[in-house]
Amino acid sequence: MSNNCLQWLDTNKPQSPALVFDLSMVEKNYIKLKYLLKDIEVFYAVKANPNKKILELLNNLGSSFDCASLEEISFCLNSKVSAKKISYGSTLKKETDIEKAFSLGVRLYAFDSLEELEKIARNAPGAQVFCRLMVPNGGAEWPLSKKFGCNYKVAEKLIIIAKNKGLNPIGVSFHVGSQQLSEKTWTNAINIASKVFKKLAQKNIMLNFLNLGGGIPAKYTKSSISNKNYLSNILKSISKSFGNLKPGKIIIEPGRFLVANAGIIETEVILVTNRGQKNGKKWVYIDVGRYNGLAETEGEAIHYEIRAKGYKKFKKEKFILAGPSCDSHDVIYETKNCFLPSKLKSGDKLRILSSGAYTTVYSSEFNGLKKISEYFIK
Repeated sequence: MSNNCLQWLDTNKPQSPALVFDLSMVEKNYIKLKYLLKDIEVFYAVKANPNKKILELLNNLGSSFDCASLEEISFCLNSKVSAKKISYGSTLKKETDIEKAFSLGVRLYAFDSLEELEKIARNAPGAQVFCRLMVPNGGAEWPLSKKFGCNYKVAEKLIIIAKNKGLNPIGVSFHVGSQQLSEKTWTNAINIASKVFKKLAQKNIMLNFLNLGGGIPAKYTKSSISNKNYLSNILKSISKSFGNLKPGKIIIEPGRFLVANAGIIETEVILVTNRGQKNGKKWVYIDVGRYNGLAETEGEAIHYEIRAKGYKKFKKEKFILAGPSCDSHDVIYETKNCFLPSKLKSGDKLRILSSGAYTTVYSSEFNGLKKISEYFIK
């Protein structure tokens, strides 16, 4: 959490809803990650927050960038990022987008199927490619295993095909799921990736690239994970699983870890009401919900810490928290604990901590809801 953001909100009093974002926190997170992971290259996952100020900062710090679309590639190029520092990491790309990205100088592409591989071969001849593997996501608060990746045995065949099509297959990638809390899941995923290296080495195909994807958790609640121990486990697992086949180039794609704790959303209470339900809990409605910033509370997955402005010593009560839209699906927390001051009322302000990632980027036009204003400080 950024105290600079809290101080800025107290001093400037922006109209709600507003996100204040501390760029100096991103810099601290990047430097910490580079220190703990040493020779592993950082490719910032642009989808977490593509704001130009963030991209420019990370580019100046030496980061590379993972892009999921042609539009994200454009964001990076417009922020003076070299095309050589961009990975087109989506496995779902239109042929025209591949062709355009290649013409812009992007030379690194992901795939997980034969058809995608053929599209890359036609539109990005000679490009470096890596195959995304399907790995377990147990322990992730935002799993990503269903939609992407292929079985490691399929990956072996596809890499051989890639080579025969004139591409340069350099290695594999995986994603253990966003906000991954299980170290064991990382160990299992790394072991699966090593199987591809070992199997292909027997056929004299030597891979030298490993993309660890994202998943490093941000701190949302008061409980915390030791970054040092967590990241050390990843390094140890790589050495143990790969042995003398350890890749010369290893990258990681953090998004949430770099930007989540740099932002705080201030939201206004619209209504507090007791609806006479059996559980006796009151409802609190605020001007930010699933459709204009808090999409990751779907299934109550990401549990933000929320504080009430102006309440120092107060009695707490468990509330149901909901957004402002007319959609009954727009309920933020109903089963997870949401403790707020008992005397909370309309017009009060709440601060949603660690909300710098996957918030403003999810905002939609639904219901004509007001978008979150963004303010960047250093």
